[in-house]
Amino acid sequence: MGYQGMPFRPERDERQLWSDAEKEEEKLAKTGKTYDDPLLEEYLASVAAKLVPEEARRAGAPTPRIAVFRDPTLNAFAMPNGIVYIHTGLLSRIENEAQLSMILGHELTHVTNRHALMFNRDAQNKQMELAFIASVTGFGRDLEREADREGMERMIKAGYDPAEAPRVFALLKDNHGDGGKLENFFFGNHQRLDERIANTQELLKTKFAADTSGGVRNTDEFAMRTRTVVRENAALDIRAGRFGLAKAQLDRVLPLAPKDPATHLYYGDLYRLQAQRAKNPADKPALVAQALQAYDRAASLDPTYPDPFRQMGFLYYQSKQTEKSTEAFRKYLALKPDAPDARRIKEYLVELER
Repeated sequence: MGYQGMPFRPERDERQLWSDAEKEEEKLAKTGKTYDDPLLEEYLASVAAKLVPEEARRAGAPTPRIAVFRDPTLNAFAMPNGIVYIHTGLLSRIENEAQLSMILGHELTHVTNRHALMFNRDAQNKQMELAFIASVTGFGRDLEREADREGMERMIKAGYDPAEAPRVFALLKDNHGDGGKLENFFFGNHQRLDERIANTQELLKTKFAADTSGGVRNTDEFAMRTRTVVRENAALDIRAGRFGLAKAQLDRVLPLAPKDPATHLYYGDLYRLQAQRAKNPADKPALVAQALQAYDRAASLDPTYPDPFRQMGFLYYQSKQTEKSTEAFRKYLALKPDAPDARRIKEYLVELER
């Protein structure tokens, strides 16, 4: 049923869009990149629920569902059936719950205002794939501005500080000195981010001038629910060679759980790869020392954690410290005898024990 009891009968093209969205959902599920964290998904859904207007609820708007993708790029997009996809890369840039509400409010405006349908009814857009439109090109300047404007309005009604709206777009621009070669999505486009910063700043001075006296910026739940995803995205950025971004993320989560061995393991990976790619050979010894110190800290925090011993084994092997390398590799195999690389590690041990 639709708003005020009127029957809601979607037309044929809208029914087709929902069908397309379901097919896209199936395709995305098969990629194996879904980040599985039920508590995180529950938390994100609880924030999203605050951002659906009551009149939209009464009109039969779909219940928002949030799916997190393990991908370090800046991306979030909504399907017309109410599912919002958000990449770990974007979640890892957001600093507080108010900023999260702006991103989700923007995406949910696309859903409840049926922007995909409006965009699709333009003949020149009919051949474009739904997910490509939502995540890469956007729905056109006018509808994106509408989503920003209404997203801000929704965050204010939900009790959040609207001053965080332009702030979140500024954060998405800050790549900590790392290149943006990976950023092919709508939220990673610096020119569009500049426009959104300017637009939201103007809205703060005009339409929402009376609402800038405060509001919720953050909650303890935001930090705790996003800590693990920020840490795991740091590992993705390390592998992508985006060391500045990765370090900023690790520095953010370390104070929340200073005795988390995985965080120290990733610091070790960060320094190890920086040493491998150091342009100045003089920088390498200090970075290797930092890596070994981080791995040793991870191992001391959890002596049953095999990965730090594996990494120390390779670093000691490369620096020709035979005894230490042998000891580290043996501990790794003892803790993880069925490791996928167990055979290769055993071959290194044969070489070391000649």
